[in-house]
Amino acid sequence: MGALFNLDNPVWNFMGKVADLVLLNLLAIICSIPIFTIGASWTALYFVTIRMVRKEEGYVIKDFFRSFKQNFKQATLIWLLVLVVAAVFTGDILIYNMMPDQIPQIIIVIVAALGFLVLGTVVYVFPLLSRFENSTKNTIKNAFLLSIVNIPYTLIFIILMVMPVILTIFVLELFPIIIMVGVSLPAFLTSLLLVRIFRKVEPAETVEEKEEDTDELEL
Repeated sequence: MGALFNLDNPVWNFMGKVADLVLLNLLAIICSIPIFTIGASWTALYFVTIRMVRKEEGYVIKDFFRSFKQNFKQATLIWLLVLVVAAVFTGDILIYNMMPDQIPQIIIVIVAALGFLVLGTVVYVFPLLSRFENSTKNTIKNAFLLSIVNIPYTLIFIILMVMPVILTIFVLELFPIIIMVGVSLPAFLTSLLLVRIFRKVEPAETVEEKEEDTDELEL
């Protein structure tokens, strides 16, 4: 019986992790409501999940808002750029749909390839921002390069990113689960693989040193 109530028991560790993910999910959703803050919210989300994977976690709320505040300006700028690119793609798709003639296959392939590159860059850019000190230009460049050299992982990350949206739209019964862990769980699963990827390119700088050192990550 004593082992059951031991806080180091694997069951309690698992329950504690689930509770952290639920809390983190609520924080990420609430802080994304203004829309323009989604970039900072995602950055803070990955800041916490990567620390969880690396067993560096502290207090979820404190760590989340620490990253949210620290990276707000840069994350917001990147997110606004993402919105602009998304608007351009949406406009192109609407134009193609209104074209009277059939769209050439090559155009569809090019648009799909560009869409993959954009999504691939997006799934890396906020985790990179949460972990490394860098300029906005280099952060985007590094995210793009990582998406290219890790295509199998990139596909997995894109699926994990869009799956909650698809489930929310088409399987309404899962909406309560999405509210609980629909954002934080995919981020945590993504972070399990991101840690391996970052370890290959990570300089001596750690996230704790980020506040004091401005060395840039170059790929």
